[in-house]
Amino acid sequence: MAMLRDNSSLPGLVTSYLFQHLVKIYQHKVEVAIEESGVQAIDTTLPHFKLITYAQKNSQTLELAFDDEKIKAYLRSSLSDFFAHASFWEEYARSIGTNLVIWAIETLAAETGIEQFNALDDVQKLQAVRRYLLKPDSPVVQEKISFLGQIYCHDISKKIITGFNLPVCSLQEIEKLLGLNRKPPSRKETSLALAPITLLPTSIPIASSIRAQLRPDLWRQDTNDQAAVFQHRSKSNPNNYIEHYITNPGDIEMLPWEAAEQIINKFGFDTVKLQLIFAARTMEEDEPWKSTFTLQATDIIQLMGWDKNHNTSLPDKRNAVASTSYALSCLLVRSVWIEGAGRKKVDASTPIGRLWDVLIDLHGQIDWVSGKIEKPEEVYITVSPGLWTKHFLNRAGSKAKEALHQFGYLAKDILKIDPYHNELALRLAIQLTLDSRVRVRNQNPYDYRVIGLLEEVLPRTEIDRALQDKHKARDLKNRWSKALQLLAGLGWQIEFDPETYPEWLRPDSNASKPDDWRKIKVIDRLLQAKLTIKPPDPIPGLLARIKEPKRLKPVEALPQLELTGEEIRRGRESRRWSRKELGGFLDLSADYIGKLERGDRAVTPELDVKLRKMLHL
Repeated sequence: MAMLRDNSSLPGLVTSYLFQHLVKIYQHKVEVAIEESGVQAIDTTLPHFKLITYAQKNSQTLELAFDDEKIKAYLRSSLSDFFAHASFWEEYARSIGTNLVIWAIETLAAETGIEQFNALDDVQKLQAVRRYLLKPDSPVVQEKISFLGQIYCHDISKKIITGFNLPVCSLQEIEKLLGLNRKPPSRKETSLALAPITLLPTSIPIASSIRAQLRPDLWRQDTNDQAAVFQHRSKSNPNNYIEHYITNPGDIEMLPWEAAEQIINKFGFDTVKLQLIFAARTMEEDEPWKSTFTLQATDIIQLMGWDKNHNTSLPDKRNAVASTSYALSCLLVRSVWIEGAGRKKVDASTPIGRLWDVLIDLHGQIDWVSGKIEKPEEVYITVSPGLWTKHFLNRAGSKAKEALHQFGYLAKDILKIDPYHNELALRLAIQLTLDSRVRVRNQNPYDYRVIGLLEEVLPRTEIDRALQDKHKARDLKNRWSKALQLLAGLGWQIEFDPETYPEWLRPDSNASKPDDWRKIKVIDRLLQAKLTIKPPDPIPGLLARIKEPKRLKPVEALPQLELTGEEIRRGRESRRWSRKELGGFLDLSADYIGKLERGDRAVTPELDVKLRKMLHL
């Protein structure tokens, strides 16, 4: 085995055979695609295509120009894990070993004489055969191994090809096998730079789907079709409700409870964080229901704080992003929702559809053992927001009183909260983020009672256990205190009600307890305590402007900072810069500058400083 592994030409032979076979299959599929759908069916931007246009004949031809050595090198690298398996060389040794031994015996008998060779005992014969075969520099032995390797090469190559079922493979799948599709999306399509305070849709489908992911205990089996369903009903109007279902990617048929439960179990903090990223990125699109955007898994890893986890390899983290994206792609939404009253009623009901349509594209070398890309060099996540966005995020529609547009603000730091050590803090931060927009018109939008918050983020059974068991009560109090301390460290403003939340009950307090503190159990006192929790600056100020009277426009406008879009436009024009030029200085697109000037995008504090300095405002 060791001699064959170190000296066999089999890896090179298999590589060459696969290269020739795959290229032939690929050429055939390209020809078929062009015959059926024309040249436009081919991604001619890939480097191995050469599109030649004949202006006089008004025609085009497509030529294939492969870099043979580059493809073979890619195949060799992809096959390295396949040939590294000890079981492979065991099988190979068994397959050609007998032939090698028989050939060695015949050769030795011919060279030394049959009678002399037969006179040797078994041990001597074994030693003679071993000495003869284990000569890696022997040209005769190498020639024999090469000859047998060529025969075995066809068998092993056919097994590999059969495993991939090439006749039904798409062009893109064969491009992956050959390493031809290694051209990533453009930088513009894959940028993911969320500001420290990011605009976030907080409309009811987002809020309810996040609750559906964090509270698997609230999913139920539908009595009619046995499907898994999560339902959220409006507290103010029970006729308004949102339902979520589970489906397989690629179809809209709802999965029965047993199958759906496997997907529901994949939900959690990772899917919620990723959905917040999708939602924030969606707000950058003028018409999300018509748009798609592509994100890189590597960017998502950094945004979610996974880059600090050194116990998991980068390819495994990329796979985790792909798995999380897959779970989100299985989530359906159906809304029956009407807001307002009288003439201001707005119907946002939507047919059942996906919350997010997700395409997961792994780039890297194929593992020829599993037939998958096990260690992706990058994963591109292409997202198309579902049709619910047309009813809940349609700005033009909201002006025509045909749809809703609700938004809040996301403090980017909450994406990096580690759920394994600060689960309750992350639950609270997500709930408070969604709450801040819903409660903005309340008289005291940031006032809470501890029990009210805990009931939103934890199963009621967990709270009940704390009320019945002093050890569970102590654990819950400690978790609550640590969560508040973490949020305070991230800039959340927390004030305690002096009457219901005494000093000694507060996190990390050294205040002495009063003499009568035992009259009420600590857990009971804590749950009834009141406090004020505000998100980090400048979110409270931004949200406060939503309550201000609207001027001129009959609809709710996006909140603005002190620097207005009109001031940006005048400053740019005074410098005689185009939107593209100003965007280039700020690493922003011309389209984004236009949105700032029209007031369709809020100016973040960081951008405010840069614009004032650059435009002399």
